[in-house]
Amino acid sequence: MKNILTLSAIAAAFLGWAGMAHAQDTVLDNYTAVSTALAQDNLSAAKSAATTLAEGAKGTALAEHASALVKSDSLATAREHFKAISEEAVKLADGKAGYYVFTCPMVKAEWVQKTKEVQNPYMGKEMLGCGSIKSSSSASVKMGGCCG
Repeated sequence: MKNILTLSAIAAAFLGWAGMAHAQDTVLDNYTAVSTALAQDNLSAAKSAATTLAEGAKGTALAEHASALVKSDSLATAREHFKAISEEAVKLADGKAGYYVFTCPMVKAEWVQKTKEVQNPYMGKEMLGCGSIKSSSSASVKMGGCCG
């Protein structure tokens, strides 16, 4: 009986951890939707994705910043709020397979992507390829663009 209780406790702890990891992945996926919209200069899509992000990350600093982005009236304002969101997302992505942290020295900010192809959310279509991979869980690759 004692072994069954011990195994049950271990299983519950593992499932709790697995659920938390899945929740972080969902938050990061919602975050990358905001990033993609900004890279495409699509304020409406960025605000919509930020709404989903804020709902999925309730009670966190990330949700607070995402809610501020939703109220943005321009891409420039949205991108400023995105910097604060990205600071939190970089922490979540640290060491997670399949996520890459990029940096743009022109705006002195980082962001997270799921692909290695630079899609700069801060510069949008004007300089989409500007940036380099700062870190990833699988490789330390430098990319080109304006500042690679």
